[in-house]
Amino acid sequence: MPTPTRPETDAFRDLERALTRRRLMGLDPRLRGEVALLALLIAAFVFWQVRVPLDGLVRARGPLSGAKAVAVLWAALAVLGAVLAGTRHARRLRDRPAGPEWLALPLDPFALERHLAWESRNPVMWLTVPALGVLAAAVGLLPAWWLALLAAGFAWMLLESSGLGCTIGSHVAQRAVAPRPGLPPIVRVLAVAAPRAAQRRLPAPTWRRSPAWVALAGKDLLITLRHGPTRRAALLPIALGVASWLAWRLPGESAFRHAVAFAFALLAAAALAEWLAVLAGSDPFAALRVLPVGVATVWGARFVWVVAGALALDAGQAAAAGELAPHAQRVLLVWIAGAALAIGTLGVNYGVTLFPRPDVARRMLGLSLALAVAASVMLPLSGWIVLLAAVIHSALRLPRWSRLEEG
Repeated sequence: MPTPTRPETDAFRDLERALTRRRLMGLDPRLRGEVALLALLIAAFVFWQVRVPLDGLVRARGPLSGAKAVAVLWAALAVLGAVLAGTRHARRLRDRPAGPEWLALPLDPFALERHLAWESRNPVMWLTVPALGVLAAAVGLLPAWWLALLAAGFAWMLLESSGLGCTIGSHVAQRAVAPRPGLPPIVRVLAVAAPRAAQRRLPAPTWRRSPAWVALAGKDLLITLRHGPTRRAALLPIALGVASWLAWRLPGESAFRHAVAFAFALLAAAALAEWLAVLAGSDPFAALRVLPVGVATVWGARFVWVVAGALALDAGQAAAAGELAPHAQRVLLVWIAGAALAIGTLGVNYGVTLFPRPDVARRMLGLSLALAVAASVMLPLSGWIVLLAAVIHSALRLPRWSRLEEG
C-alpha cells in the first residue's frame, strides 16, 4: 500500500487526537466517573475469576505454565478484538461512515482508509479493561519482568489483530461493490455507501392530529422500516425472541429447554434495549429540541416499545412452554416480563439521557449489562440488584434532559 503524504498523515493524527479529546470532554464529569467505575468493577470481576485458578496452576506446574495461561487469555482477547474491529469496519463502510462527505474532500485515499480503520478500532481498546484484570491476577505469581514482556506482547497483538480485522472487513465491503478499474477500493466502497445512492422517492406526508408520544412512536416505526442499520438492529430482538420460543422444541430434558429459552429471552431483551438506545439518539438534536415536547413524552414514546416487546416475549413463552406446570409457567412469565421491562427501560433511559450520543448510550448499556452478568456469576441473583440499581440511577438523570447540549 502506498504511503500517504506527510502533511495528510499529520492532519489526520491531529484530527484523531482532537476527536478523542472532544468525545471525552463531551461526557460530563459525573458520567466519566461512572464509566471509570464500571471499568474498575469489570476488571475486578476478571481478577476475582482468574486469581484462584492461576494461583493453583502456578503452584502445581510452575510459573511457566502460569505465563502460558496468561498469554492464552490475552491472545483470546486479541482474537476477539480482531472480530469486533472487522465486523464494525465492514458495517461502517457499508452503511456510510460518520463524518463529512469524505469523497468531496481532496484527500489521499490511503490516508482516508487508515483514518476510517482507526475509527473502527477505537472500541476495541475497551478490551484492555479485562486484560488489566488478568494482569492484576498474575501479580505476585509471576516474575515482574515476565509480566512486562507479556503486557507488551498483548499490546502488540491487540493493535495488530484489530488492524488485521479492519483489513478483512475492508475486503468484505469491497467484495460487495462492483469493480471499477482505476478507482481505489475505498473510493468504490464510499461511493456506494453515500446517502445519495440509497435515496428513493417517498410519498408526500399525510398530516394527522395525534398525541405527541403517538407521533414519536410512529416516527420511530417509519425510521426503523426505512433505515437499513436501524431495521437490522430491530430484526435482532425479533430473531432472538423466535429462538427463545423454538428452544422448547429442542431434544433433552425439560430443565435444559427451560434454561435455553430463558437465556434467549434475556438476549432478546438486551437486543431490544440496544435498538431503543440507538433509536432515541437518532433524531436531529436541533429539530427535536424546538418541539413542544418534554422528557416524559420522549421517554414514554420509547417505553411503549419496551412494553410491547415484553408482552410479545411473554405471549410466545406462554404458547410454547405448555409442558411446564401452571405454577412454573407463571414464574417463568413473571421473570421474563420483569427482565424485559428492566433491561428495556435501561436502554431507553440511556438513549434519552445521553441524547444525541447513541454510541455512548450503547456502550453504557453494554457495560451495565456486563456488570449485571458478572455480579450474577459471583453471587446468584445479585445481578438483578445491580440491574435495578442501574435502572434507578439512569432514571435519576432524566430531569436533566432539558439541559442537554448538542456538543
